[in-house]
Amino acid sequence: MRVILFTGKGGVGKTSVSASTALMCSKLGYRTMVMSTDAAHSLSDSFDMNLTDKPTKITENLFGLEINPQHEIKENWGIIQEYITLFLSSRGINDVVAEELSVFPGMEELFSLIKIKRYNNSKEFDVVIVDCAPTGATLRLLSFPDIIKWYMKHLFNIERKTMKVIRPMANRILKVPLPTDEVYESIEDIYKNVEAFSNILSDTTKTTVRLVMNPEKMVIKETHRAFTYLCLYGISVDSIIVNKVLPEDIT
Repeated sequence: MRVILFTGKGGVGKTSVSASTALMCSKLGYRTMVMSTDAAHSLSDSFDMNLTDKPTKITENLFGLEINPQHEIKENWGIIQEYITLFLSSRGINDVVAEELSVFPGMEELFSLIKIKRYNNSKEFDVVIVDCAPTGATLRLLSFPDIIKWYMKHLFNIERKTMKVIRPMANRILKVPLPTDEVYESIEDIYKNVEAFSNILSDTTKTTVRLVMNPEKMVIKETHRAFTYLCLYGISVDSIIVNKVLPEDIT
């Protein structure tokens, strides 16, 4: 399966480029999925139809969806979020504030992109086109797999084994909720999903990023930074698309 991710500074037209690329792939006979992970979805507008978080047929060989970040967070992070909210509330933090603090920056994008792994495993499509969030949000994701890998390697097993021993006594003494086995199992599931997605992202034989930009000074600088960061993380950038360039004869 081929995976192509489009990102760029907000407003450069990456959704339009994603949609047109997906349409061309479907016309070439490839069974294609185009999905939006951007919180400000506009893929529905591009195709002039209502897309949901379920695959919707757009035309022959082409399906689309707009990922619901809240649903993905609940599905992947729900158990851990409940524990963090409970812990913060027990320390006197307002329940609403505690719930807000239980979701970390970048979670929406991370769990949205993990959905790529499911379609990769299903082999249902030949091409998956991803209309990502703007570059700033997308680049935040690059360090997340390394962070969670470090935690799993150095702390997870020790912490989980220790908690099994001290939990019965600590619950009475500390009077704060401690993570259950269910919480640790959920963390382990997230790690496996993140690792699988990281492997897909770093597989340059089938996954590439395409940067969309406009010929403007600020946009060029941001695109240059994004290209550098992606290369540092070993992610293949196979195209830089300059959008909104008008032919001389109409200017």
